[in-house]
Amino acid sequence: MRIVAGTARGTRLDCPRGEKVRPTPEMARQAIFNILRDDVLGATVLDLFAGVGTVGIEALSRGAAWCVFVERSNAHKLYLERNLEHCRVADRADVLVRDVFRCADVLAKLGRPADIAFVGPPFPLLQDPSGRAALMALLDEFAERRLLKPGCVVILQHDLRDPIPESTSHLRAAGRRSYGRNVFTLYEAV
Repeated sequence: MRIVAGTARGTRLDCPRGEKVRPTPEMARQAIFNILRDDVLGATVLDLFAGVGTVGIEALSRGAAWCVFVERSNAHKLYLERNLEHCRVADRADVLVRDVFRCADVLAKLGRPADIAFVGPPFPLLQDPSGRAALMALLDEFAERRLLKPGCVVILQHDLRDPIPESTSHLRAAGRRSYGRNVFTLYEAV
């Protein structure tokens, strides 16, 4: 697994073996950043369910000003911090070891509202109707609390079979892209 483009292009990222972490594949990551294009330059990025930081580090490599990573696993945090150092972008990152569902107050205290938010939850969370509803309600709360700037692009990674809503009270659908089993639903925060 490598960084696809930017200042850290070609840098290999450390990742634990097994299926505890599901990094976004290089081809899918390339496609998402092709959609975002210049929106990444100077952006503040929020990487929820960050794992080892693949997407957020890719954004920093491509010119994002800052990235806030939220990952609840201490073991994954160690990989994430090592990857940030290895890619020489640690000086532009906050790493929060928190459950995504309990991080809103800490995000508010940081005072870094997101221009781009990447949400890559474990697939089982979205396959459960109550988990899916809780995640969408959380994203609405983030928008309502201005943790997502108006116009923020929210990219939700999910399985092809997951019934993801077209919109919510604070998110408007902006498109959908499929790459094998990985689907990225794009929303705009309103």
